[in-house]
Amino acid sequence: MGNDEMGDVVARMNDVAIVGLGPTGATLANLCGMFGLRTVVYERSLAPYSQPRACHLDAEIARVFQQCGFEEQLSALLSESAGMEYVDGTGRQLFNFEGFHRKPLLGWHEDYVFLQPELEVVLRGGLARYDHVEVRLGSEVVDPLALLDDAQWVVACDGGGGRTREQLGIGFADLGYDEQWLVVDVMLHHEPTPPLPSIIQQVCDPSRLATFVPGHGAHRRWEFQIHGAELPDPWSLLEPWGVTPDHGELVRAVPYRFHALVADRWRGGPDGRVLLAGDAAHMMPPFMGQGMCSGVRDAANVAWKLAEVVSGKSPAELLDAYERERRPHTEAVVAMSVAAGQTLARLAADPRDVPDPDEPDPKRWSRLPGLELGGAFPIGHQLPQPDRLDERLPNDWTWVAAHASFVAPDGRAVVVEPDATYGCGAVLVRPDRYIAAVVQ
Repeated sequence: MGNDEMGDVVARMNDVAIVGLGPTGATLANLCGMFGLRTVVYERSLAPYSQPRACHLDAEIARVFQQCGFEEQLSALLSESAGMEYVDGTGRQLFNFEGFHRKPLLGWHEDYVFLQPELEVVLRGGLARYDHVEVRLGSEVVDPLALLDDAQWVVACDGGGGRTREQLGIGFADLGYDEQWLVVDVMLHHEPTPPLPSIIQQVCDPSRLATFVPGHGAHRRWEFQIHGAELPDPWSLLEPWGVTPDHGELVRAVPYRFHALVADRWRGGPDGRVLLAGDAAHMMPPFMGQGMCSGVRDAANVAWKLAEVVSGKSPAELLDAYERERRPHTEAVVAMSVAAGQTLARLAADPRDVPDPDEPDPKRWSRLPGLELGGAFPIGHQLPQPDRLDERLPNDWTWVAAHASFVAPDGRAVVVEPDATYGCGAVLVRPDRYIAAVVQ
């Protein structure tokens, strides 16, 4: 095949094929649509998963959804969370994880709760805006590598049990957590309602560790540690909380194995044209509520890089930076989640063994560690977002300057915002709102 014929084949191909339309895949598909990438999504289900799974997101994730154009819907989808505390079996506070307060520097509050089915409906519905994004529901992908016949790049968002990672011969590194828990979801009736906490609680009860999450609307979530091969009756576990079948509907009671796993590598296949994202690349225990958040961060990180490569602005090697940036961040979040679970057991054994957390770094305006992009602060951190600054930023590289007199050294767009640069003359902002360079 000659060069002209090869170019014609590439011109007819999709730019990106996405396997899986859960929150990670749906977010990625919306971002690909926003960046103008010809995208096809394969999803085996015909409708969003009907039961609540993920139920927490933070300010950075809300900001990604804002960038996708869903700010108006978020007011109905999200409830602000009051934080998290560790308590003993009687409900007495042992340790407050949220020992400090910050104004919403990213434009959103620190923590929210939501119902995943409602969020997925919005994310899927947003894809109808893009004629260049095709969604193939009811499509079981038997051979993910065969998708490369019709797409330049494949991103597998098919979960920890998906075929893609296995087909690529990629294993999981075990980061040292493996426990069985029972996840119980209840939708409360309006009346009567039992007196339940308004804050997330990690219950350090030596007879049975537990987590309670006051969810969005009528949703309440409990997670109970399982002992051995038992499968306890969920209503019996809820009885000490004062919750009976008269108070609500039992939506789900499912045993889960809480893992801490990270894929050995996140890119593979012919010419490295297949990438892993979400649970296909990492899984973590839920004690910090960062499982779905980490998948959305993957989508936000890789989408603009795919757009740069497909457009020819950057070489394919740019996609090596996806794992290089996301892996350390993910491993830190997994370690944080494992530590939160281990703190449960430690305080159950000795309620006096209270953690002594470091004071929060005032320069760290992202809730979780920033990316290591090889420079001094604030490089690698998210751009603050006062007064919905993102609405004035293009979905491209741009300079944000403190003064109107600033002239971009590379001719890129400039947005003036004195309150967003924190002492710098200007910062170069990537399409995912992370700071890549600074001018003093």
